[in-house]
Amino acid sequence: MNNDLRFAFFDVDDTLIHIKSMFDFYRFWCYEVWRRPEMHDDFEAAFSRMFSEGRTREKLNSYYYRYFTGVDPQFLDRAGADWATDRLARPNGLFVAPVVEELQRLQSEGVTPVFISGSFHALLEPIARTLEVSHILATKLEVGEDGLYTGNIIPPQTIGVGKALAVQDFLQHHAASPRRCYAFGDDLSDLPMLNVVGYPVAVGAGTILAERAATANWPVIATS
Repeated sequence: MNNDLRFAFFDVDDTLIHIKSMFDFYRFWCYEVWRRPEMHDDFEAAFSRMFSEGRTREKLNSYYYRYFTGVDPQFLDRAGADWATDRLARPNGLFVAPVVEELQRLQSEGVTPVFISGSFHALLEPIARTLEVSHILATKLEVGEDGLYTGNIIPPQTIGVGKALAVQDFLQHHAASPRRCYAFGDDLSDLPMLNVVGYPVAVGAGTILAERAATANWPVIATS
């Protein structure tokens, strides 16, 4: 165990940025890439129905990636890069300032930040470069024998319990002690990940996660 290594794991959507990158990108995908608004209408109707049915975040996350069945990975990567370029050209209001400040403070103290998200690399990598983050744990999409995406994801799914498993695997690979590491999340589904580390932090006041954090004497970062 290398006690000199310290990592800080950051959820991204609604933790480091004020938007849900996957859903924001899909609007861009429909309107700007394909120029087919009706695709987005169908997408919103499907997800609205699943939300009303109480589908879990894990199920919603898996369903999202089915929309990219048959897509060429390089094409999706280019579209993701274009989306990120557009978003980062308008950074005001994109980043959650107090969380970014905490990330930068930890960086200055020698703690290595790691993105962990149910989103995918094409969207996260430009944001990571902007914040000088080198490690990303995110959804990996399965590629079929034809070289195109199958619509399936490769375990572990980096949401819910899968985030905790991904963090544990990462720390084991780096021989780092979880007790010396941090994790930041905004949603109750981040709780398994927060429970893995020695320094868990809830992001956003007035949430169920913030209530759990207060009970456990964890810090809560207010975002508004």
